[in-house]
Amino acid sequence: MSPMAIMMHTFRLLALASCLVSAAVAHPVNSGCKSLAIRKEWRALGYEGQKAYVDAIKCLSALPHDPSLSPTGATPLQPLDANSSRYDDVVYTHMDATNSAHFTGRFFAWHRHFLHTVEGILRDKCQYGGHIPYWDWTLGDYADIKHSSIFSTDPVVGLGTFPDASTNFTVVDGAFANLTRRYPDPHHVQRNYTIHPFETQIFPFSFNLPYKDANDTQTLDEWNKIITSFVGNYTAFQEYVDGVRAEGLHNAAHLSLGGDMANVAHSPNDPLFFLLHGQLDRLWAKWQEHDPANFHSIGGGEVQDLSDFDAFPAGNGTRVTKDTIIYLSNLGPDVKIETLFDIRGGNLCYEYAT
Repeated sequence: MSPMAIMMHTFRLLALASCLVSAAVAHPVNSGCKSLAIRKEWRALGYEGQKAYVDAIKCLSALPHDPSLSPTGATPLQPLDANSSRYDDVVYTHMDATNSAHFTGRFFAWHRHFLHTVEGILRDKCQYGGHIPYWDWTLGDYADIKHSSIFSTDPVVGLGTFPDASTNFTVVDGAFANLTRRYPDPHHVQRNYTIHPFETQIFPFSFNLPYKDANDTQTLDEWNKIITSFVGNYTAFQEYVDGVRAEGLHNAAHLSLGGDMANVAHSPNDPLFFLLHGQLDRLWAKWQEHDPANFHSIGGGEVQDLSDFDAFPAGNGTRVTKDTIIYLSNLGPDVKIETLFDIRGGNLCYEYAT
Protein backbone atom coordinates (compact mmCIF):
# COMPACT_ATOMS: atom_id res chain seq x y z
CA MET A 1 0.00 0.00 0.00
CA SER A 2 1.39 3.42 -0.95
CA PRO A 3 2.08 6.05 1.76
CA MET A 4 -0.84 8.14 0.44
CA ALA A 5 -3.19 5.14 0.58
CA ILE A 6 -2.05 4.38 4.14
CA MET A 7 -2.69 7.98 5.16
CA MET A 8 -6.20 8.00 3.65
CA HIS A 9 -7.00 4.62 5.23
CA THR A 10 -5.87 5.95 8.62
CA PHE A 11 -7.99 9.08 8.18
CA ARG A 12 -11.06 6.95 7.44
CA LEU A 13 -10.42 4.76 10.50
CA LEU A 14 -10.10 7.83 12.73
CA ALA A 15 -13.34 9.23 11.39
CA LEU A 16 -15.10 5.89 11.90
CA ALA A 17 -13.81 5.60 15.47
CA SER A 18 -15.04 9.09 16.28
CA CYS A 19 -18.47 8.32 14.85
CA LEU A 20 -18.78 5.03 16.76
CA VAL A 21 -17.82 6.42 20.15
CA SER A 22 -19.80 9.63 19.86
CA ALA A 23 -22.83 8.28 18.02
CA ALA A 24 -25.87 10.32 18.93
CA VAL A 25 -28.83 9.01 20.83
CA ALA A 26 -31.80 9.27 18.49
CA HIS A 27 -33.96 12.31 19.18
CA PRO A 28 -37.13 13.16 17.28
CA VAL A 29 -37.17 16.44 15.40
CA ASN A 30 -39.05 19.03 17.43
CA SER A 31 -42.41 19.93 15.91
CA GLY A 32 -41.19 23.52 15.59
CA CYS A 33 -38.53 22.44 13.10
CA LYS A 34 -39.58 21.97 9.50
CA SER A 35 -36.18 20.47 8.73
CA LEU A 36 -32.78 20.11 10.33
CA ALA A 37 -29.81 22.16 9.15
CA ILE A 38 -26.63 20.13 8.84
CA ARG A 39 -23.42 21.68 10.15
CA LYS A 40 -20.46 20.17 8.33
CA GLU A 41 -16.75 19.83 8.96
CA TRP A 42 -14.82 22.54 7.09
CA ARG A 43 -13.24 20.18 4.56
CA ALA A 44 -16.56 18.44 3.92
CA LEU A 45 -18.03 21.74 2.66
CA GLY A 46 -16.08 21.46 -0.58
CA TYR A 47 -14.76 24.44 -2.50
CA GLU A 48 -18.13 26.04 -3.18
CA GLY A 49 -19.32 25.61 0.40
CA GLN A 50 -16.11 27.12 1.73
CA LYS A 51 -16.38 30.02 -0.70
CA ALA A 52 -19.95 30.69 0.42
CA TYR A 53 -18.82 30.91 4.06
CA VAL A 54 -15.84 33.14 3.22
CA ASP A 55 -17.96 35.42 1.05
CA ALA A 56 -20.53 35.77 3.84
CA ILE A 57 -17.84 36.70 6.38
CA LYS A 58 -16.46 39.29 3.96
CA CYS A 59 -19.97 40.62 3.34
CA LEU A 60 -20.59 41.08 7.07
CA SER A 61 -17.20 42.77 7.36
CA ALA A 62 -18.31 45.33 4.76
CA LEU A 63 -21.70 46.14 6.30
CA PRO A 64 -21.96 49.13 8.66
CA HIS A 65 -22.25 48.97 12.43
CA ASP A 66 -25.76 48.38 13.76
CA PRO A 67 -26.56 51.26 16.17
CA SER A 68 -29.06 49.07 18.00
CA LEU A 69 -26.22 47.02 19.51
CA SER A 70 -26.54 47.46 23.28
CA PRO A 71 -23.74 46.10 25.50
CA THR A 72 -24.82 44.61 28.82
CA GLY A 73 -21.99 46.20 30.77
CA ALA A 74 -20.96 42.81 32.17
CA THR A 75 -17.38 43.56 31.12
CA PRO A 76 -15.74 47.02 31.25
CA LEU A 77 -15.06 47.93 27.61
CA GLN A 78 -13.98 50.72 25.32
CA PRO A 79 -16.86 52.66 23.72
CA LEU A 80 -18.50 51.31 20.59
CA ASP A 81 -16.87 52.53 17.39
CA ALA A 82 -19.50 54.11 15.13
CA ASN A 83 -17.22 53.48 12.13
CA SER A 84 -16.97 49.75 12.77
CA SER A 85 -18.59 47.00 10.72
CA ARG A 86 -21.41 44.58 11.41
CA TYR A 87 -18.75 41.90 11.84
CA ASP A 88 -17.10 44.12 14.46
CA ASP A 89 -20.47 44.16 16.25
CA VAL A 90 -20.17 40.37 16.50
CA VAL A 91 -16.71 40.75 18.02
CA TYR A 92 -17.90 43.44 20.44
CA THR A 93 -20.75 41.22 21.61
CA HIS A 94 -18.23 38.54 22.52
CA MET A 95 -16.05 41.15 24.24
CA ASP A 96 -19.07 42.26 26.27
CA ALA A 97 -19.48 38.66 27.48
CA THR A 98 -15.82 38.18 28.45
CA ASN A 99 -16.62 38.11 32.18
CA SER A 100 -20.13 36.69 32.11
CA ALA A 101 -19.73 33.82 29.61
CA HIS A 102 -16.15 32.60 30.22
CA PHE A 103 -15.16 30.48 33.21
CA THR A 104 -18.81 30.56 34.30
CA GLY A 105 -21.61 28.04 33.90
CA ARG A 106 -22.96 30.05 30.96
CA PHE A 107 -19.99 29.15 28.77
CA PHE A 108 -21.34 26.42 26.48
CA ALA A 109 -24.90 27.76 26.34
CA TRP A 110 -23.76 31.32 25.61
CA HIS A 111 -21.53 30.24 22.74
CA ARG A 112 -24.21 27.94 21.31
CA HIS A 113 -26.64 30.87 21.19
CA PHE A 114 -23.91 33.18 19.85
CA LEU A 115 -22.98 30.87 16.95
CA HIS A 116 -26.61 30.27 16.07
CA THR A 117 -27.32 34.01 16.09
CA VAL A 118 -24.29 34.83 13.93
CA GLU A 119 -25.31 32.11 11.48
CA GLY A 120 -28.74 33.74 11.25
CA ILE A 121 -27.21 37.17 10.61
CA LEU A 122 -25.00 35.75 7.86
CA ARG A 123 -28.04 34.18 6.24
CA ASP A 124 -30.28 37.24 6.68
CA LYS A 125 -27.83 40.04 5.84
CA CYS A 126 -25.47 38.28 3.44
CA GLN A 127 -27.68 35.66 1.79
CA TYR A 128 -25.51 32.86 3.13
CA GLY A 129 -27.07 29.56 2.15
CA GLY A 130 -24.96 27.39 4.44
CA HIS A 131 -24.43 26.88 8.14
CA ILE A 132 -21.64 27.43 10.66
CA PRO A 133 -18.92 24.86 9.91
CA TYR A 134 -16.70 23.14 12.43
CA TRP A 135 -13.05 22.06 12.49
CA ASP A 136 -12.62 18.46 13.64
CA TRP A 137 -8.97 18.40 14.68
CA THR A 138 -9.33 14.78 15.81
CA LEU A 139 -9.17 13.70 12.15
CA GLY A 140 -5.39 13.57 12.24
CA ASP A 141 -4.75 17.31 12.55
CA TYR A 142 -3.76 17.10 16.20
CA ALA A 143 -0.44 15.50 15.21
CA ASP A 144 0.65 18.78 13.58
CA ILE A 145 -1.91 21.55 14.04
CA LYS A 146 0.27 24.25 12.50
CA HIS A 147 0.41 22.45 9.16
CA SER A 148 -3.20 21.27 9.03
CA SER A 149 -4.71 21.44 5.56
CA ILE A 150 -7.32 23.94 6.78
CA PHE A 151 -4.64 26.63 6.90
CA SER A 152 -4.61 27.22 3.16
CA THR A 153 -3.11 30.07 1.14
CA ASP A 154 -5.93 29.93 -1.42
CA PRO A 155 -7.01 33.57 -1.97
CA VAL A 156 -10.67 32.58 -2.44
CA VAL A 157 -11.32 30.00 0.28
CA GLY A 158 -8.11 29.73 2.33
CA LEU A 159 -8.17 30.49 6.04
CA GLY A 160 -4.55 31.61 5.74
CA THR A 161 -1.31 30.15 7.06
CA PHE A 162 0.66 31.11 10.15
CA PRO A 163 2.78 34.24 9.57
CA ASP A 164 6.05 35.10 11.27
CA ALA A 165 7.50 38.04 13.14
CA SER A 166 8.41 39.83 9.91
CA THR A 167 4.72 40.70 9.46
CA ASN A 168 4.12 41.25 13.17
CA PHE A 169 2.30 37.92 12.94
CA THR A 170 -0.32 39.45 10.62
CA VAL A 171 -2.02 36.94 8.32
CA VAL A 172 -0.90 37.88 4.80
CA ASP A 173 -2.36 35.07 2.68
CA GLY A 174 -5.65 33.26 2.24
CA ALA A 175 -9.06 34.85 1.81
CA PHE A 176 -9.04 37.01 4.95
CA ALA A 177 -5.74 38.83 4.46
CA ASN A 178 -6.07 42.61 4.73
CA LEU A 179 -9.50 42.60 6.37
CA THR A 180 -9.51 45.36 9.00
CA ARG A 181 -10.85 44.66 12.47
CA ARG A 182 -11.67 47.63 14.71
CA TYR A 183 -11.31 46.11 18.18
CA PRO A 184 -9.45 46.58 20.40
CA ASP A 185 -7.54 48.79 17.91
CA PRO A 186 -7.71 48.85 14.10
CA HIS A 187 -5.60 45.96 12.79
CA HIS A 188 -5.54 42.99 10.42
CA VAL A 189 -6.07 39.46 11.75
CA GLN A 190 -3.04 38.09 13.59
CA ARG A 191 -1.96 34.51 14.33
CA ASN A 192 1.14 33.04 15.99
CA TYR A 193 1.18 29.29 16.63
CA THR A 194 2.96 27.90 19.65
CA ILE A 195 2.76 24.36 20.91
CA HIS A 196 3.65 25.51 24.45
CA PRO A 197 1.20 28.34 25.12
CA PHE A 198 1.33 27.89 28.89
CA GLU A 199 4.84 29.29 29.14
CA THR A 200 3.35 32.80 29.12
CA GLN A 201 1.29 33.85 32.11
CA ILE A 202 -1.91 35.73 31.22
CA PHE A 203 -4.22 35.05 34.18
CA PRO A 204 -4.08 36.11 37.83
CA PHE A 205 -3.14 32.48 38.61
CA SER A 206 -0.10 30.62 37.30
CA PHE A 207 -0.10 27.69 34.91
CA ASN A 208 0.98 24.35 36.39
CA LEU A 209 2.40 22.81 33.22
CA PRO A 210 4.29 25.42 31.19
CA TYR A 211 5.76 22.79 28.84
CA LYS A 212 2.52 20.94 28.19
CA ASP A 213 1.89 20.38 24.47
CA ALA A 214 -1.36 22.10 23.51
CA ASN A 215 -2.24 19.44 20.96
CA ASP A 216 -2.23 16.74 23.67
CA THR A 217 -5.70 18.09 24.50
CA GLN A 218 -6.91 17.70 20.89
CA THR A 219 -6.43 13.98 20.33
CA LEU A 220 -9.16 11.52 19.46
CA ASP A 221 -8.60 9.77 22.80
CA GLU A 222 -9.21 13.03 24.68
CA TRP A 223 -12.33 13.74 22.61
CA ASN A 224 -13.78 10.34 23.42
CA LYS A 225 -12.77 10.57 27.09
CA ILE A 226 -14.65 13.85 27.48
CA ILE A 227 -17.79 12.56 25.78
CA THR A 228 -17.97 9.38 27.87
CA SER A 229 -17.11 10.88 31.28
CA PHE A 230 -18.84 13.09 33.89
CA VAL A 231 -22.26 11.46 33.47
CA GLY A 232 -24.97 13.80 34.72
CA ASN A 233 -22.40 16.35 35.93
CA TYR A 234 -22.22 19.37 33.62
CA THR A 235 -20.00 21.30 36.02
CA ALA A 236 -17.33 18.58 35.94
CA PHE A 237 -17.66 18.36 32.15
CA GLN A 238 -17.04 22.09 31.68
CA GLU A 239 -14.26 22.15 34.26
CA TYR A 240 -12.44 19.39 32.40
CA VAL A 241 -12.82 21.11 29.02
CA ASP A 242 -11.34 24.30 30.48
CA GLY A 243 -8.91 22.22 32.51
CA VAL A 244 -7.04 22.52 35.79
CA ARG A 245 -5.54 26.02 35.83
CA ALA A 246 -7.18 26.54 32.41
CA GLU A 247 -4.79 24.08 30.74
CA GLY A 248 -7.56 22.06 29.08
CA LEU A 249 -8.82 21.75 25.53
CA HIS A 250 -10.64 25.08 25.21
CA ASN A 251 -7.87 27.35 26.43
CA ALA A 252 -5.09 25.27 24.84
CA ALA A 253 -6.71 25.52 21.40
CA HIS A 254 -7.15 29.29 21.65
CA LEU A 255 -3.76 30.13 23.12
CA SER A 256 -1.78 27.86 20.80
CA LEU A 257 -3.24 29.58 17.72
CA GLY A 258 -1.99 32.90 19.05
CA GLY A 259 -2.73 36.41 17.85
CA ASP A 260 -6.40 37.36 17.99
CA MET A 261 -7.45 33.83 18.87
CA ALA A 262 -5.35 33.91 22.03
CA ASN A 263 -7.34 36.79 23.49
CA VAL A 264 -10.40 35.66 25.43
CA ALA A 265 -12.25 38.88 24.57
CA HIS A 266 -11.72 39.61 20.89
CA SER A 267 -10.92 36.12 19.55
CA PRO A 268 -13.81 36.26 16.99
CA ASN A 269 -11.70 38.77 15.02
CA ASP A 270 -10.29 35.64 13.38
CA PRO A 271 -13.05 33.80 11.46
CA LEU A 272 -11.33 30.60 12.57
CA PHE A 273 -13.08 31.23 15.90
CA PHE A 274 -16.38 29.95 14.53
CA LEU A 275 -14.86 26.68 13.30
CA LEU A 276 -13.21 26.12 16.67
CA HIS A 277 -16.37 26.87 18.62
CA GLY A 278 -18.44 24.84 16.19
CA GLN A 279 -16.29 21.90 17.27
CA LEU A 280 -16.72 22.77 20.96
CA ASP A 281 -20.50 23.07 20.55
CA ARG A 282 -20.42 19.70 18.80
CA LEU A 283 -18.49 18.32 21.79
CA TRP A 284 -21.20 19.52 24.17
CA ALA A 285 -23.90 18.06 21.91
CA LYS A 286 -22.12 14.69 21.77
CA TRP A 287 -21.70 14.68 25.55
CA GLN A 288 -25.38 15.56 26.00
CA GLU A 289 -26.40 12.69 23.77
CA HIS A 290 -24.06 10.12 25.30
CA ASP A 291 -26.30 9.57 28.33
CA PRO A 292 -29.85 10.75 29.12
CA ALA A 293 -28.58 12.15 32.42
CA ASN A 294 -26.41 14.60 30.48
CA PHE A 295 -29.00 16.08 28.16
CA HIS A 296 -30.47 18.73 30.46
CA SER A 297 -27.60 18.87 32.92
CA ILE A 298 -26.29 22.36 33.68
CA GLY A 299 -24.30 23.90 36.54
CA GLY A 300 -21.45 26.16 37.54
CA GLY A 301 -21.92 29.69 38.81
CA GLU A 302 -22.92 32.98 37.20
CA VAL A 303 -19.88 34.93 38.45
CA GLN A 304 -16.38 34.53 37.03
CA ASP A 305 -13.86 34.09 39.86
CA LEU A 306 -10.29 34.16 38.56
CA SER A 307 -8.98 35.15 41.99
CA ASP A 308 -10.01 31.72 43.32
CA PHE A 309 -10.01 29.77 40.06
CA ASP A 310 -8.94 26.46 41.63
CA ALA A 311 -12.11 26.43 43.74
CA PHE A 312 -14.47 27.91 41.14
CA PRO A 313 -13.26 27.10 37.59
CA ALA A 314 -16.86 27.09 36.33
CA GLY A 315 -17.93 30.18 38.22
CA ASN A 316 -18.99 31.28 41.69
CA GLY A 317 -22.12 32.89 43.14
CA THR A 318 -25.64 32.10 41.97
CA ARG A 319 -25.86 28.65 40.43
CA VAL A 320 -26.54 28.48 36.70
CA THR A 321 -29.81 26.66 35.97
CA LYS A 322 -32.11 26.06 33.03
CA ASP A 323 -33.77 29.40 33.86
CA THR A 324 -30.53 31.40 33.69
CA ILE A 325 -30.68 34.06 30.99
CA ILE A 326 -28.19 34.20 28.11
CA TYR A 327 -27.65 37.86 27.20
CA LEU A 328 -26.47 38.81 23.71
CA SER A 329 -26.06 42.61 23.71
CA ASN A 330 -29.03 42.96 21.33
CA LEU A 331 -27.11 41.14 18.62
CA GLY A 332 -29.91 38.64 19.02
CA PRO A 333 -32.65 37.89 21.55
CA ASP A 334 -31.97 37.06 25.19
CA VAL A 335 -33.04 33.48 25.95
CA LYS A 336 -33.19 31.01 28.81
CA ILE A 337 -30.69 28.15 28.83
CA GLU A 338 -33.55 25.65 28.72
CA THR A 339 -34.19 26.72 25.09
CA LEU A 340 -30.64 25.75 24.14
CA PHE A 341 -30.40 22.17 25.36
CA ASP A 342 -31.87 20.53 22.27
CA ILE A 343 -30.05 21.50 19.06
CA ARG A 344 -32.67 19.61 17.07
CA GLY A 345 -35.58 21.50 18.61
CA GLY A 346 -36.99 24.92 19.35
CA ASN A 347 -35.41 27.69 17.31
CA LEU A 348 -32.09 25.86 16.81
CA CYS A 349 -33.03 23.04 14.44
CA TYR A 350 -29.60 21.75 13.46
CA GLU A 351 -27.37 18.75 13.90
CA TYR A 352 -23.76 17.89 13.17
CA ALA A 353 -22.72 15.74 10.26
CA THR A 354 -20.50 12.80 11.23
